[in-house]
Amino acid sequence: MADAKLANCLNDLPLERMIIGFDALLDDECVLSVIERNPPYGIIVFERNFRDINHLKACIDRIKNLKNDIEFFIDQEGGEKCRIYESPFCPPPPNKLALRGLSLVRNTYRLSSEALAELGITVNLAPVADVGLSSYISERCFGANPEIVSECVVAAIEGIHAGGLKACAKHFPGLGCAKGDPHDKLLYSDESINTFRNIHFPPFVAAIGAGVDFIMTTHVVAKRFDEHSPATYSKKIVGLLRDELAFDGKIITDDLSYMKGALDYSLSKKVSLSISAGHDFALACKI
Repeated sequence: MADAKLANCLNDLPLERMIIGFDALLDDECVLSVIERNPPYGIIVFERNFRDINHLKACIDRIKNLKNDIEFFIDQEGGEKCRIYESPFCPPPPNKLALRGLSLVRNTYRLSSEALAELGITVNLAPVADVGLSSYISERCFGANPEIVSECVVAAIEGIHAGGLKACAKHFPGLGCAKGDPHDKLLYSDESINTFRNIHFPPFVAAIGAGVDFIMTTHVVAKRFDEHSPATYSKKIVGLLRDELAFDGKIITDDLSYMKGALDYSLSKKVSLSISAGHDFALACKI
């Protein structure tokens, strides 16, 4: 990764409103140079960014010496959706964990968060608050019953907080509302407003009641709320979080850098559109 190429890529981006993932080790001199000159709000950690957990801790310590208030995000939902697979960092798959009771959900996420906090991670991009009606998301969800999902989401958030991390509920307005994978295409949902309010919203309402710190939106067009724009760029759908669900925490996008559901705009335009829609921060996982 050339320093000039990376700097040029980031030139027109409001990094103070972004969470970014680097396509390099976190102690690469190009990465450190960017952070020193123009630090982002947050960094999302992937397997490609570190050699082992000791190296990851050393990288985070080094970056915090440059900018001590950067948030470090990681996907440790459980099962296959983890960046560190060793125990206790990675919980079991949520759909299986839910079958073992709320106490175990809470304790599992607490142990994971304690281990992550030791490395310097500050935010787990979990729990998944989607109701698993879609086959794409079903293994990452706590189930297909909104009441059970809501209870597990609360337990997971309690565990994440007890372990010393911030939590992020995702993917509003609910990935279970549509078929397909937003990594591959923009998704559409014809489900009614009542279906959203009765099935897809309750886990997010529960998350808000549990004090969740962040909520992530997703690349889905929920036609009954906004027939033109995905939640990523929709003032109406982001407005639902603020006005109807009374969420006063931070709202972030799903990835804008390579997920095809974010549409074929320049990254600069995608970031601008998402912030204009009301997101606090834009996520770009591969810079």
